Amino acid sequence: MRDVVPEGGRKLIRTGMLNGKPSAFVTKDIAVAVRPFMGIMAVAPPVPTLETPGVSVAGIANSRAPGAFGGNMDFKELTAGTSLFLPVFHHGGQFYVGDPHSAQGDGEVDGTAIEHSLTGTYRFIVHRGRSIPYPRVETPTHHILMGIDVDLNRAMRIAVQQVVDYLMTEKHLNEVDALALASIGCDFHVAEAVDLTQVVVGKIPKRVFGSAPHK
Repeated sequence: MRDVVPEGGRKLIRTGMLNGKPSAFVTKDIAVAVRPFMGIMAVAPPVPTLETPGVSVAGIANSRAPGAFGGNMDFKELTAGTSLFLPVFHHGGQFYVGDPHSAQGDGEVDGTAIEHSLTGTYRFIVHRGRSIPYPRVETPTHHILMGIDVDLNRAMRIAVQQVVDYLMTEKHLNEVDALALASIGCDFHVAEAVDLTQVVVGKIPKRVFGSAPHK
């Protein structure tokens, strides 16, 4: 991530159709697909505290940094047709969304995506008697586990441990097999690195389960 914005750093990106698909034109010859998602999806944090240099205010949540409650994860896979699982810390959950994007790459390395107005429709399911330490995501093709920490190395370690724990508890692998699959069959990406806290995701492809021949 660069700290210095290049001269002439303001960039107007127009959207339109390309080959019948919504697209964002970085230049007249370069386009990326438009795939809307909400950058912020969250429940009320366990102990909301606004932290700024020299100031700490209890009872007020900072909307910038993500955490176990979700928040400003800026993860592009949180789009239509995806399930997001969040731990609940307060009665009613107090779910909220915001920060809508048209398109963004993993990392959001210049500090912003293509921001736009967006209205979503959500379905809520309460899984009573279950708890998770960090947000989880399920897409049509992957189970995705998250590691969130102010330090990128710790976020990576948390993501790996979350993948291993998921494979052990949900897929009934032993620890050795779970770590082996995490290493040879799963991808770990920096989902975003611009909101004070780092988010690393571990992506488990669904196709690996039941794919081996039975002997």
